[in-house]
Amino acid sequence: MPTRMPRLPALRPLLAAAALVLGLGAVAASRIAVAADTQDYPAASLSAPTDPAALIARGKYLVTAADCMPCHTGPGHAPFSGGLMMQTPFGGLSTPNITPDKATGIGNWTDKEFYAALHDGVSPGASYLVFPKFLYPAMPYTSYTKLSYPDVMAIKAYLDSLAPVDAPRLPSSMKFPFNQRPVLLGWRILFFRSGPMHMNPAWDEQMKNGAYLTEALGHCGECHTPRNFMEAMIQSRAYAGAPIDNLFAPNISSDKTYGVGGWTQADLVAYLHDDGNIVKGSPYGAMGDMTDHSTSLLPVSDVDDIAEYLQTATKPQITPPSPAIADAAASIARGKTLYDNDCASCHGNNGGGLGPNFVPNLAGNDSVTAEKPDNLIGAVLGGLDSWADGGPQMPAFGAQFTDQQIADIDNYVRTAWGNKGSADATAADVKRLRGAVQLPGAASQAADELGCPRIGSGGANGIADPGNGLLNIYDGATPATMANRTRELITAVKANNNTISQADLTNTLVAAYCPVLAQQPGMSLAAKRDALKDFIAAAQPLIAAH
Repeated sequence: MPTRMPRLPALRPLLAAAALVLGLGAVAASRIAVAADTQDYPAASLSAPTDPAALIARGKYLVTAADCMPCHTGPGHAPFSGGLMMQTPFGGLSTPNITPDKATGIGNWTDKEFYAALHDGVSPGASYLVFPKFLYPAMPYTSYTKLSYPDVMAIKAYLDSLAPVDAPRLPSSMKFPFNQRPVLLGWRILFFRSGPMHMNPAWDEQMKNGAYLTEALGHCGECHTPRNFMEAMIQSRAYAGAPIDNLFAPNISSDKTYGVGGWTQADLVAYLHDDGNIVKGSPYGAMGDMTDHSTSLLPVSDVDDIAEYLQTATKPQITPPSPAIADAAASIARGKTLYDNDCASCHGNNGGGLGPNFVPNLAGNDSVTAEKPDNLIGAVLGGLDSWADGGPQMPAFGAQFTDQQIADIDNYVRTAWGNKGSADATAADVKRLRGAVQLPGAASQAADELGCPRIGSGGANGIADPGNGLLNIYDGATPATMANRTRELITAVKANNNTISQADLTNTLVAAYCPVLAQQPGMSLAAKRDALKDFIAAAQPLIAAH
C-alpha cells in the first residue's frame, strides 16, 4: 500500500521553516550596492572606461592587483584555468576555471552573476534546490565585496578577453558537514557583511587608493589577520599577524614597534615592489608569491599609496613575542654554535647577510622576530627560493637537524645582534611545523605554459619533494654536469623510496628540471618542449642503470 502524503496543515511548519531559511539566505546572499556606498572611493574606481580596449586594460591591472592568477592556476594548467588544491582546516578545495570557456569556465556568466560572486560570494545556479550556491570563503569575496561595481565589470571584461580553456574543476575533498554548502549559511550570517569600505572623505586621492588596493584588491587582511575557530577574520585584530601554512604572516599594522609603522616608507616599498633589501629582508613563501605576481608589477606610485595607508591609517596592533622558555640561555648558547658552524657562512657572523640580491639579513628582519617563531623554523625545515635571479637558494635542513637543534638556532637568531624577538621556540613547535601542510607554490606562468608538474606533498597535488634541497639540483647545471646531477637525484630519491616506479621517478626528475628550463631566456615555448623531451629521453638509461 503506498505511503500517504501528509496534508497541507502538517506541512505548514516545514514550509514556514523553509521560508525562513530562504529569507535568511536572501539576506545573507544578496545586497544591492547604491551609488552613495562608494562615493568616497578613489576616482578611477567610480566609472568604467567606455573604450573596450581601455576597459580590458583596467581589468588586467585590477586582476594583477588582486593576485588572481596564482590561485586559479594549478599544476600543469594554463593560467586562470583553475586546478590548484587549497588545503583548509576543513579539507581540500580545488580552485575553478575562470577563463571564458562556456562549458567549464565562466563564459556563460552574466554581469549580474559575476558581480554576485565577487561582491556577495554566490555562484550561479542553485544548490540543493532551494539554497543559493554559496562560495567557500577561501575565495576572498569577504574582501572583494569592497570592490566598486565598475571595477568588477572591468575584471570581467579582462577575463572574458582571455582564450577559453576546457578545464573541468577537480573534485574537492571537504569533510562532512563542510562539504554541504547550506552549512555556509550560518557562517555567512555570523561573519559576512557585504558592501563597500567606508573611506574617510577627508583622505586625499593617494590615501583612498592605498586603502582600496590594500583592503579590497590586495586583500592583505586575509593572511595577516588572525582567525577564529570557524576561520573567520577577527576584525578587531586586523593586520596583527596570523599563521599561514608552516609560516607566520607578521604584524603589518601601523604600530611603530611591532608593525610596519616604524619602517621607513622606502623600505616598505622596496619590500613590496623590489624584492626587499638588506635592511628589512625579502619576501618569501606565500608573501614572495604575492609580490612576484602582484605588487612588483604595479606602478611604484600604487605601492607608495599602499605603504602610506598601512603605516598611517591602520589600527596599531601590539603583538609582543611570547615569554622566553625556561632554559633560554642554554638554548641560545647551543644555537649560536650551530649558527656559527652552519649558517654564518651565508648570513654572516653578525646576521647582516650578503647583499644586495644574494642572501637576506637576519639582523633587523621583522619576519624573524615576529610574534611567533614559525618563520625561521619553516625556512630551516623546508628551505627557501633564492632572493634574486642567480642568487643562492636556502637549502632545507629539516633532515640534518633535530627538532631541538632547529629550536636552538631559532632562539639564537631571534635574540642576537639586537633583535627584539623572544627565545620562545621549542622542539614541540618544530615538530608541529614538520607536519604542517605545505601548499604548492603559486603558479609561474612560464612553468605552467610548459606543463611543469608542481612540487607538493605528493599524490594529486604534485610531486613529492625528496628533501635536502635536491629539487634545486639543476640550478646552474651545464650540459657537462647534467648527467651527474641526474644520477645524484635518482640515487637520493631511491634511497628514500626504493619501490618508486620508473614513471614516478621520471616525473620527479621532470619536476626538478622543468621549472629551470622554463625560465631560460631566448628560447621559444616549442624549443623548451623539445628540450624537455630530450631530457626525459636522456634520463631513461640513467634510471634503468639504478
